Amino acid sequence: MFYKVAQKDKEILESIRKGDNNKALSYLYDESLGKVRKYILKNSGSKDDANDIFQDAVIIFFNQVRAQKFNEAYSIDSFIYSVGRNLWIDKVRRQKKFAPYESPEQFASISGDFDYLEDLISKEKTQAMKNVFSKLDEKCQQVLNYVIHEKCSMKEVKEKMGYSSENVAKTTHYRCKQYLKELVKSNPSLVTLLRF
Repeated sequence: MFYKVAQKDKEILESIRKGDNNKALSYLYDESLGKVRKYILKNSGSKDDANDIFQDAVIIFFNQVRAQKFNEAYSIDSFIYSVGRNLWIDKVRRQKKFAPYESPEQFASISGDFDYLEDLISKEKTQAMKNVFSKLDEKCQQVLNYVIHEKCSMKEVKEKMGYSSENVAKTTHYRCKQYLKELVKSNPSLVTLLRF
């Protein structure tokens, strides 16, 4: 699926690292958009769907490069196509309109390609949420951790946090949850990432 990176790919990666996004975006629109669009149009999607998926794939790619996690042995074009295809399959599965595969072998060959991509997207989401979570004050982090991860009731939160009543626990939980939502909403690339 992936092949050795070309000189042009190295230039694009370098331009992203230097903050010259226009050069990189121009290249991606010229080289990769058509392939992603063709795949999505062949699989029940519209041109708008293709554009949305392509933009999401580009965001994931840029984030990987900036975080120095992009494997430079991969072709940028193939990476964008594979991420785009994976995102589309995931979206259509959720919408329950993806046509069944003709055979189990076909499904196995396609799903095999995506093991690493699904893992990559999942890790991106986890890291992004950790970054946002870290911006909350310590009290909010504790309360949300008790409710989300430890599945504590408000009574348990009250006891663990030393609040005077369950209502105080509920109010604090609500305030912290709203603050977390605002932090997420204020970061457009994170909103896009968390849609998957």
